[in-house]
Amino acid sequence: MTIYKSFIRPHLDYGDVVYDKTYNASFHAKIEKVQYNAALAILGAIKGSSTEKVYQELGLESLKSRRWMRKVCLFFKIYKLKSPSYLWNYIPSVNRNYQLRNHGDIPLLKTKNNFFRNSFFPSAIIEWNKLDINIRCSQNLNIFKNTLLKFIRPNCNSIFEVHDPTGLKLLSRLRLGLSHLREHKAKHGFLDTTDPTCVCGQDNESTKHYFLYCPNFSNERTTFLNQIVSIDADILNDSDTNVVQSLLFGKPILSNHENTLILTATINYITSSKRFDVPLF
Repeated sequence: MTIYKSFIRPHLDYGDVVYDKTYNASFHAKIEKVQYNAALAILGAIKGSSTEKVYQELGLESLKSRRWMRKVCLFFKIYKLKSPSYLWNYIPSVNRNYQLRNHGDIPLLKTKNNFFRNSFFPSAIIEWNKLDINIRCSQNLNIFKNTLLKFIRPNCNSIFEVHDPTGLKLLSRLRLGLSHLREHKAKHGFLDTTDPTCVCGQDNESTKHYFLYCPNFSNERTTFLNQIVSIDADILNDSDTNVVQSLLFGKPILSNHENTLILTATINYITSSKRFDVPLF
């Protein structure tokens, strides 16, 4: 993630306030694909995984959202006279007493065509006026930017400091709902898996079935669930859906250390079952 943010994303951000126009949609899709593929590489996820879930897993905002944020942040700098003063001249006359909480919106620029309407100043003013007055009155750029990030950046799904690259890759695939499991492959149209039924024949091979019911992994499951109960005696008293959620993501009411133990036990079950040792295709 650090490598991506340091060496790749800056190239995708460069000049984004200039090319952020609706008629550049195909170009936007191409650069978003670069970030999506980088995210897949970071997670070890399978192509076709939900973009929203992949970004949620990493706590990564979309490039579209970043362009919006960076455009409004640049406008903030111009509006607060933190940029060359000549840029201020492009903004219609407004009350320059920035600390007033009751100052009005910036008048919109008159535009005769979509080409001009989608350019920086007309579009930035529209987005600026949509912001809450308290956000516009932020004391500095860092506060302003961090406030905007709260709107566009998803909370990262924690791995609770588990250090197991291979195990975390398999865990992430289960979290994303696209893994070796037959239900996942059938849902995503894998040519070698048209039937989601587990080889045990009892039910679809879903994440719930794999973790809690498949007889093929009874011995591994006994060890696994005994470990889980030793960490949280009540965890198995919940619904199957919530149990699976806790096994994959941890349990919010538990400590970080306890959640580390849960994810470690989950990964040990995944690897000991050897279900994911076979080729994906």
